[in-house]
This record gives sequence, structure tokens and C-alpha cells, in this order.
Amino acid sequence: MLGVAGYEQSQDCKVTVMLKQQGGLKITLNSKMEKMFGDQITAKAREELESLGVEHADVTIDDFSSLDFVIQARIRTAVRRARSDEDDV
Repeated sequence: MLGVAGYEQSQDCKVTVMLKQQGGLKITLNSKMEKMFGDQITAKAREELESLGVEHADVTIDDFSSLDFVIQARIRTAVRRARSDEDDV
């Protein structure tokens, strides 16, 4: 079940969530700011996923200097879309 949200433009991010049945959370971050803020971005992403009850997923965040609340909103939308895709099966 796949969900995507966001845009590849300045001050935004594109989040792709592939829900799985097992394997835990795997978060991949692609960002120019990864060296400075990578740990905070992935921690915030993990926190948001856990608050949504997501235990097993592959998540890719393509960050273009977005703020925390943008990343959170994109994760929520991508998860909602992935779950909606799950219902369609």
C-alpha cells in the first residue's frame, strides 16, 4: 500500500510511504540539510508515524528545506493515502 504527498519544490518535501506487514520502520532522508538537521527530521518523522499507529513501513522523505510542520503534514497525508489504497484492495 503506497501513499505519496508533497511536491519537489523549495520549502516543501515529497513523502512516500509504503505500508508493510512486518519489518519495522525504515526512514530514508534525502536532503541538502541532512548533515545539520537529519537526526531531528528523522526523529520527528518517526514520532509522527508512531502517533499514527504505523509500525511497519518504508518511508522516503525528499526534503527541499521544509519546516517541521510541513513534513508532519506530508507524512499524515501519505499515510492516509496509503491506508485508503489498502481499503481498495
